[in-house]
Amino acid sequence: MKSRSIGTQTAWLVAMLLSLALVEARQGQVPTANPQGVTAPPVFKDADPIPEPMRQETFRMVWETVRDKYFDATLAGVDWNAVRTRYEPRLTEATTSKALHDLLDRMVRELPVSHLRVQGPGSTNVMAPDSMAPDTVVLRAGDEGILVFSVPENSPAWRAGLRPGYRVLAVGPTTLPDLATIRKAPLAPLTQAVRLLAGPPSSEVQVRVSDGQTQERTLTLARSAPFKQRANLGHAEVRSSRVRPRIGYVWFDGWGIDLPARLEPILAGLGDTDGFVIDLRQNRGGMNPGVDRLAKFLLADAGLVAVQTTRAGERREWRHEGSGAAAYRGKVAILIDEGSGSASEVFAAFMQDRGRAIVVGRASYGGVLSSTQLQLPTGGVLQYPHSDMTTPNGRRIEGRGVVPDIAVELKRADLLAGKDTVLERAIEAVAKR
Repeated sequence: MKSRSIGTQTAWLVAMLLSLALVEARQGQVPTANPQGVTAPPVFKDADPIPEPMRQETFRMVWETVRDKYFDATLAGVDWNAVRTRYEPRLTEATTSKALHDLLDRMVRELPVSHLRVQGPGSTNVMAPDSMAPDTVVLRAGDEGILVFSVPENSPAWRAGLRPGYRVLAVGPTTLPDLATIRKAPLAPLTQAVRLLAGPPSSEVQVRVSDGQTQERTLTLARSAPFKQRANLGHAEVRSSRVRPRIGYVWFDGWGIDLPARLEPILAGLGDTDGFVIDLRQNRGGMNPGVDRLAKFLLADAGLVAVQTTRAGERREWRHEGSGAAAYRGKVAILIDEGSGSASEVFAAFMQDRGRAIVVGRASYGGVLSSTQLQLPTGGVLQYPHSDMTTPNGRRIEGRGVVPDIAVELKRADLLAGKDTVLERAIEAVAKR
């Protein structure tokens, strides 16, 4: 990673690291340092009682930290004193770890932004580390609900009858929300369905689907592959191909720290193409070096990726290098959807502002703030945003998302026919002369 001031570099690395979890309310326990001579906080399970003085101290710490360090000094017009008045009396009933941290989480969410949450040390929303799922079945939100996006041919799930384009109606005993609810806010039902597929090793899960003839069927799927709860920021999973002889394609699961090195042979191999598609659908973010590397590959001149503004009004710039005459000259398309977050949104937005890429798909999540974490006396964690972020043109992504240049819905009929409508539309866009 190129040199930056220590403060700026650390802020960006922390922000990007934390941002992978921005679209999932609780991702699990957060490792914390235990310097020599410092007593580690207790680790409470969900049902464990928390002493009343500790509950009071934790409440005060959360409320005051948001009051004093939240990136917007106006707190978006929310009367934070009134919030305290409403929530503090509830401490008398929130006696267990889960009840307390849930209460605190509800309180901070009175401010409707990303990267603001309270998480308990004994969160039960985390999947067991050895959880398994059916093969590499991929689900996506589409025009008719939660759809099967891909199933490896001849896999156990394929042999059980599952096919791309099937609409998922229920997983196990849990019925998914109705179509209207999914269309209004697709990410939460999609995340729910994906997590319900996972379970103990050597187990099975029943999935009720609507098949290609709109007939309801219940399929029993073996959980035979490790469940990947989120991208590994230490090691990016990358796939690339030539979707046409003169058009390259790359997909990666997250902006891992090793992404630049993983991209090097791919960029070299696709540098002679006339068009390049970067697939960031469901890519929830990560760390910034990959953004820097792709920007350098695609742009001749050095420039500004984004601007970070602190509560005190201090401006910090995220800059990238250019590659001069060696820069890629072909057309570029970036695929996004409601699961594209943080670093993915930053990259798509600044490339869009520069006029260097056509953005295709559905609006992104809208969660781009720089944040940090504070360990609580209970062993829980408060994550809060300390800085705003905009594109070089001053465009805010937080709460709005990146709006595609070409809006394309993922259609069930096309998946049933073996087509990825969004990718095909992007290929058409970069193939035009």
